Amino acid sequence: MELLHATNRQPPMINLFKQQWWKYVAAIILLYVLIGGMLVPLGPGLRSIAPVNFTTDSTVDFVVTGYNTHFQDAGDLQVWFKPATGVDFYAADSIIPIINSTARVIFHVPTADLGGEPNKNFDLVLNDRLDGTLVMTFATVAKAGSHTDSTAARLKPVTPEIVNAHSKQFVFPFREILFQSIRNTFFHVPMWFTMMFLVIFSLVYSIRYLRTGDLADDVMASQAISAALLFGALGLSTGMMWATYTWGSPWPNDPKLHGAAVGVIIYLAYIVLRGSLTDEIQRARISAVYNIFAIVIFMLFIFIIPRLTASLHPGNGGNPAFSKYDLDSHLRLFFYPAVIGWTMLGFWILSVLVRIRLLQLKKSSQ
Repeated sequence: MELLHATNRQPPMINLFKQQWWKYVAAIILLYVLIGGMLVPLGPGLRSIAPVNFTTDSTVDFVVTGYNTHFQDAGDLQVWFKPATGVDFYAADSIIPIINSTARVIFHVPTADLGGEPNKNFDLVLNDRLDGTLVMTFATVAKAGSHTDSTAARLKPVTPEIVNAHSKQFVFPFREILFQSIRNTFFHVPMWFTMMFLVIFSLVYSIRYLRTGDLADDVMASQAISAALLFGALGLSTGMMWATYTWGSPWPNDPKLHGAAVGVIIYLAYIVLRGSLTDEIQRARISAVYNIFAIVIFMLFIFIIPRLTASLHPGNGGNPAFSKYDLDSHLRLFFYPAVIGWTMLGFWILSVLVRIRLLQLKKSSQ
């Protein structure tokens, strides 16, 4: 009889779930993110320099390759090398633009400028009026040559006359290592946001069930976890693809990745637990209590432990958060809608799962 009453009662969110307008909004937002986010080009950046290693006391002819750059068209290309751990800039001896994306840069560093170190990393800095300032960190490594004459002429530090270009083009930022994979920001991060919103929503309804004993609240809580697991799996998948491109492995030994996997497993165990119990009331009570403890452990493995240990993941292990360097004003126009759109899709899926489950309960009660 209680099952029949549960199917006749409407959860507080079910009226909103039945409305169509927010589903149309979700579809429009996601189309905007998927189409616009893929079509906007990347801005100018530096892709490579060769050779990477060179010996001092020799003149080195570098080939610098850019992306969406205007080395030839700009006509005012400037190039500097800067020690990665220093503040001085050293101007290149000669700059020869070949095409817009390729330039020859001739540079010489005497042994004395290594400061007694066996080798030194140098950043590469380019500037022109069309592309603005482009930087490649740790671009080259200078190794000490055989010449040890301390009287060798030293390169004099210069103050770059850098004029940042204010491009009128609508482009996404070019970031080292990320390159085109920066667009994964519209997928990977919103997937985890959506999972978080769904598990919090489930927690609220688990607490409601413990207070009211209404099986309709248990339906909302359990189906929210099912929807959350879908987005957790998508978050892991997109993260693995991103890690393959940026870190060279789909699953490096990283506490953030391990924590995310543990978080998904915790909620998979929730589903297994429910499946092992046949009595509806017992199932609802035990799973509601489990859900309260699960979110505490989930938060521990997702947010706390990765921040206390070394991690490659942005925002963890002392690394700066992704948004500090990469979310410029253009990316934000797609990132924030992506979070909203994927979250709305998550609750759209939840609404379908809830309606299916209520129909199943109603049919089993007849």
